Amino acid sequence: MKTLAEIQELLSAFNKQFGIDVVNAQQGSGAWLAAKLGVLSASNIHRITGKPGNQTRETFLYELVSEVCTGVVDEANFKQMEWGKAHEDAARASYEFASGHAITQIAFAFKDASFREGCSPDGLVTATKGAEIKCPWDSTNYVKFLLAEKIKPEWEWQAQHCMRVLDAGEWDMCHFDPRMKAKPIHVVTIKRDEEKQKFLTDAVPEFLADIDRLLAKVGIKFGDHWKGIKF
Repeated sequence: MKTLAEIQELLSAFNKQFGIDVVNAQQGSGAWLAAKLGVLSASNIHRITGKPGNQTRETFLYELVSEVCTGVVDEANFKQMEWGKAHEDAARASYEFASGHAITQIAFAFKDASFREGCSPDGLVTATKGAEIKCPWDSTNYVKFLLAEKIKPEWEWQAQHCMRVLDAGEWDMCHFDPRMKAKPIHVVTIKRDEEKQKFLTDAVPEFLADIDRLLAKVGIKFGDHWKGIKF
């Protein structure tokens, strides 16, 4: 798995090229939102799993093209993000206690110096494992996660893409709800799936090529949106 130094080296190169400091940023900050613009991120990777022409894939494609064309940071106020931020310290402490591992926090990580793919892991856990810690706004969603026999496909793909970006071998998907009278934390460990990794190896370049094709029609190159961006 990429080391913290390797992750920060890529973020520093990004800062040097575009003047956006994500090394010292927090998730939800202006710099973090700016860095994610137009980037294929883990939370949305499931949206490219359909065939070309699939409505979900096409919608996501045009969303990313629009982000690059405008360079506009989405400042929408999400209640769920506010709830998660308010409980992130307790969630992290609970996970560390449950797992027996201290978390190294990072706001964002790029896969490579093309800055086309990235993820926002909630922490690096071991030399081979990272973690995603969710604090659901709706307790019903927590209970569904707690009692589910199988993890939701979009979370499976999210974990697989995080492992792709960071070269990890496994990923903990953790949910935390302090309102629960019992079992306020539930962790599912997802192993690296080479079949899904092979799919991403083939599908991601195709999807990025589609983005570039549409950007060329507008007369914009990927990366232009970060030059002189204000956030």
